Amino acid sequence: MAPEYRYIDTDEQLQEVVEACLEVSVIALDTEFARFNTYYPIVGLIQIYTGAGCFLIDPLSVSSIEPLKAVMEERSLLKVLHACSEDMEVFQYALGLVPSPVYDTQIASAALGVGFSVGYQALVAHYLDISLSKDQTRSDWLARPLTTSQLDYAALDVIHLLEVYKVQLEALEGGPKLGWVEAESLGLGQGIPTVAAPEDSYKKFKGLWQLNRMQLNLLKALCSWREITARKEDVPRNRVVDQKSLVLIVKEEITSMQGFQSGAGMTSRQVRKYGDQIQVIQAEAKLVSEADCPEIFVRTDAPINNKKLKRLKRVVEERALSLSVAPELLTKRRHLEKLIRSEDAQGQYHLPGELGGWRESVIGEALLAELSEPGS
Repeated sequence: MAPEYRYIDTDEQLQEVVEACLEVSVIALDTEFARFNTYYPIVGLIQIYTGAGCFLIDPLSVSSIEPLKAVMEERSLLKVLHACSEDMEVFQYALGLVPSPVYDTQIASAALGVGFSVGYQALVAHYLDISLSKDQTRSDWLARPLTTSQLDYAALDVIHLLEVYKVQLEALEGGPKLGWVEAESLGLGQGIPTVAAPEDSYKKFKGLWQLNRMQLNLLKALCSWREITARKEDVPRNRVVDQKSLVLIVKEEITSMQGFQSGAGMTSRQVRKYGDQIQVIQAEAKLVSEADCPEIFVRTDAPINNKKLKRLKRVVEERALSLSVAPELLTKRRHLEKLIRSEDAQGQYHLPGELGGWRESVIGEALLAELSEPGS
């Protein structure tokens, strides 16, 4: 049976959707978007289900989706999404904000022991015993007109989402896990890469510990320029210069146009378009004193004590089993490694920020206790 929905393609209809949303306390929300050789995601459809009506909003037909800001900002209106990190990025670019407050059904599924990173179809099958088609997963959502199959698929993405939320909420209420889900959901709008500070983009590169301060300063400047350029031209970062090329330019001290292509692997088009700018950045970086350059990075990928890591993993698995949660919700391997590397001169370990908050009492203290055992 085909789902019922309204296709919203006029400003007047969009205003009706906003009013309908503000009359309820919770809505299901989703987006369909595309990224065809662009830096920013292009939103092709916005789906909302209020429990009484399903609305498929066509952002390419209305004059502006700005009226939706009232919905996204309304603090008394909970927005339910599934695996919403990319949706957050879409809203940040399209509206200049992220929805708040939000509830992510994927996070809740991990807290309820259903699994980590569970897909929407699997979640609906688990909670509602309904089998959904995946045939439109890779559709072109910018094409017009959208097909009936696309619209049906999009509508079911939010209609069932609200049902899943209600089942999950019933299971979560009365215990501590609801607070965990709420705390995790609070952080979903943070760290969106398309709005992160360009000057910090170099910190995501691996092997930074191998570079001296002057090299780090040049890499920082080049990465910041690349990020700003990609945003300005709305192209993927690698269309400007890929990461490997930037590292080679810095480490091998490549400064010539020919070297950019033969030594760093840039394309002839990239060298023609950006070579001069790279040379200017290199010249400016040389004028910076070493004292004003970034501090040396401590190596974080050195071999880890596998015996300690296995012991900590066992603590996590046992704790997850006792709580009926996905182990990955409690902590990730990289956080355990960070904890092991936190040992100070006195042999004391310190919880990394990722193991703070609700995780400190749930798993952090047990991990510290394990590391304090004799022979650790």
